[in-house]
Amino acid sequence: MKKILFVLSIALGAMTFTSCQQETALNPNPEFDPNADDSAPTGGGSAATFLASTDPLNRAALLEDFTGVRCGFCPDGHVKAAAAQAELGADKFIIMAVHTGIYANPAAGWADFTTPYGTAIDAQADVAGYPAGTINRLQASALGVPAQRGGSAMSRGSWKTAAIAVNALEAPVNIGAEAKIDGNNLLTVNVDLYYTQGESAVNNINVALLQDGLVSKQSGGSPQNAYVQNHVLRDLITGQWGEPVTESTNASSRISKTFTYTVPADYNGTGPDGGGAVVLDDLKVVVFVTRGRVDVLNAIEIDIK
Repeated sequence: MKKILFVLSIALGAMTFTSCQQETALNPNPEFDPNADDSAPTGGGSAATFLASTDPLNRAALLEDFTGVRCGFCPDGHVKAAAAQAELGADKFIIMAVHTGIYANPAAGWADFTTPYGTAIDAQADVAGYPAGTINRLQASALGVPAQRGGSAMSRGSWKTAAIAVNALEAPVNIGAEAKIDGNNLLTVNVDLYYTQGESAVNNINVALLQDGLVSKQSGGSPQNAYVQNHVLRDLITGQWGEPVTESTNASSRISKTFTYTVPADYNGTGPDGGGAVVLDDLKVVVFVTRGRVDVLNAIEIDIK
């Protein structure tokens, strides 16, 4: 983020202009608008540290990849998701691997990467087979691709096409975020929202914690007994369907929120049937805003400091 600060000094009838440059990490949506409203965001914070862009932007695509360790075709889904992300850009195509369904349920000798949330998300999408995915929780037909069974769930071959359609949609809300963790495993996530368009429906802020680099046995994987799982959903910090936005969501509204969460040492245990230990350096955060439970209006992925 570049800000240009003009300092006018008058001394002995001469004018001197100086400028300085400040870089702020973890702000993928830099903001500088000399005509912008300098009022403080709703809910706290200040205009000087506001993380969300005020420019009209298009939506990022959020893939919820319904997968499982005993699903033989799921590694091909991981490959297709990674290829779409490489082509479209990590800021335009965000992957969240939701381990759920019959091929992910706990079983002896297989890792358990399930969460308390996957079953409900899977049911809402109307998944008919695995791997499946939703793009921004929008109906597949609305994105120009076939649905598995009439809902938002689609097969892996449609993910990139659906994501391109989402990337062409205007985003009613822009998201800026930063995350840090202290020596006691306390994660703090600061989220700023800027509404470029008014929203009459209730919006929900969702904060998801993901982990890369988890090694497990994976049916169809290569190698099968030491397959690397990435983008694994570990927890939804804001709960099953997110935290409702109670502030005004009219056009030009600015909203700032802070979420805290203590990261555990592991999820579902560390044994061969568990979900593995947490490695702090492998964690990342995804923030997305929905209309109620569906229609992801925008999303952002950030690293943790």
